[in-house]
Amino acid sequence: MSTRSLMVSVGLLLLMLGALSFLQKKVPGTERMARESRRITDLPVREADRIDLTGPKGTFIFRKKGEGNWRLEKPIVGDADAATVGQLLSEVQFVESLQVLSPGEKQEALLQSFGLGQPTRTLVVGTREGELKIETGRNTPIAGGVYVRVRQNGQREKIAVVQSQLTEAMDKDLTGWREKRVLPLQVPDVQELLLHQGTLEVEVKKKEGQWILSKPVEASADPTAVNTVLGEISALKASSFVSDSGGDLALYGLNAPVQSFEVRTQATNRVLQIGLVDPKETNRVFARVSDQPSVFLLPKASVDGIGKLADRVRDKRIVTLTNADEIQGIDFAGKGGDYRLERTKESKQWRMEWSGVWRKADDVAIHAWLDSLGGIRANRFLSTEDPARMGLTKPRQTVTLTWSGTPGIQPMTNRVETLKLGDETKEEVFVQVSTTSGAMVVPLNLARSIPDSPLGWLPRNILPEDFGPVRGLIWVVGGVRKEYRLGPNGKWRAQGAEVEVPEVTEYAEGLKNFSVLKWAGIPAKADFAKNEVEIVMEGEQGKKIKMSVGRAWADGSAPVRIEGQEFSGQIDRNQLAMLKTDPGVLRSEAGQPASRR
Repeated sequence: MSTRSLMVSVGLLLLMLGALSFLQKKVPGTERMARESRRITDLPVREADRIDLTGPKGTFIFRKKGEGNWRLEKPIVGDADAATVGQLLSEVQFVESLQVLSPGEKQEALLQSFGLGQPTRTLVVGTREGELKIETGRNTPIAGGVYVRVRQNGQREKIAVVQSQLTEAMDKDLTGWREKRVLPLQVPDVQELLLHQGTLEVEVKKKEGQWILSKPVEASADPTAVNTVLGEISALKASSFVSDSGGDLALYGLNAPVQSFEVRTQATNRVLQIGLVDPKETNRVFARVSDQPSVFLLPKASVDGIGKLADRVRDKRIVTLTNADEIQGIDFAGKGGDYRLERTKESKQWRMEWSGVWRKADDVAIHAWLDSLGGIRANRFLSTEDPARMGLTKPRQTVTLTWSGTPGIQPMTNRVETLKLGDETKEEVFVQVSTTSGAMVVPLNLARSIPDSPLGWLPRNILPEDFGPVRGLIWVVGGVRKEYRLGPNGKWRAQGAEVEVPEVTEYAEGLKNFSVLKWAGIPAKADFAKNEVEIVMEGEQGKKIKMSVGRAWADGSAPVRIEGQEFSGQIDRNQLAMLKTDPGVLRSEAGQPASRR
């Protein structure tokens, strides 16, 4: 053949291959259709309800009723591993034939040479649309293939070569086929969880939708923690099965179990019993479910974790409030005296009753404290300690919270919880709560977050919220007296002068937001024998407040009082400097004002 003819032939071949490739791309699903045509069955195998399997590992019979789970009926009766059964059915559904023999080649001698005269495995799968029977023979000379005979209702018998991964999916022993979760649960259905461990008994019960720890102490249980433990129990898997007939339970320590976990629902009551440690592998323990004969091994670490049930599920909150807005009243007794914080029904604002007098309280501070209280958790619990040793028979302070019931739940009854704060260590404080027995150890910031006196709950701002804008100032320092007024045009002027003083605007705004570091109590006469500053602030509709700043102390801070108010406060040196500055002087000339909120 000449070179030219060869080149022409090669070009035509490439053109034909390109056209074939183009046509295949233009036909939708060509590759998918080809793959489906190579599958050994078109029955909906994954929707099967019965499986009979005989192979090197034994004979296994599986049945499924409706939407239920797969069950083993032979060699034992029990739940099957849904994932493993599902994998087998998927392999059968999608396995492809690598080669199919023509009907004329199915002579008996040939079947014997393929190992199909006496098949190594027989699988029968029943579906609503018919039955599929697969028999496997020898592996093919080329690795990765196996001879199979396929029989299906309404279709001709087929001899084919398929991938050997089909046989791998069939070759499971009893442990591989059976459900290895020993106590699968529907967690929302559980009503009670009990632990028996020697003399220790732990009971966790659901009452009116809430989890309660009733033994060894009475306390609230953390629903998230309870569900976590139940999830761990449901996920427990046997690492191996020791016996399916029970036998002498004393050999495994199961005649007198070390631990028993009892799970109750409205329909069932099941008990997981834990026995001795496996002498061969000390990281595993013998176990059984009381209503089943099988004995199996479980990882010791997972069982030990569940065994700490009481500490894990106990609610570590010191109060059970979930929303600070639900609190209606807070009563304090002990350190700082007896007083009450109460939220008014009409305005929802907080007020304080102290020594028979009601005062406006600091809403922001109280709400922040309640939020922090709801976030505090106990470090540990002390159920057997002597309360007197922890200072709880004569607590340093007692806090009682009252809140309304949940709307929509009848009857709406108020809830009351009392906290007793006892002795303190360097970082912790002992606390006893009315909703639980025993005591708890709580971070010290709980005690530190409560003001030393009722004055700590009062608003720290000098001007009340309803004072409105400052429209007039009288400023007196060291014998110098100046008056400033806000005119109808919104401009500040000094009294008796026509010149506008815009600098007063900033000073007036500083007074509007001015607050003390703290209220300190009844003022001492010596502190105000000679005042550093006197300021009268005038508002709309005749409102007037006079503030006096007494002699500064050694650290630069100073006492401050409001006329008509029976207690004084404290400001720092920067605040004092701001107040002593003439309102008509630029702040850049006298230093920036220091106000606190």
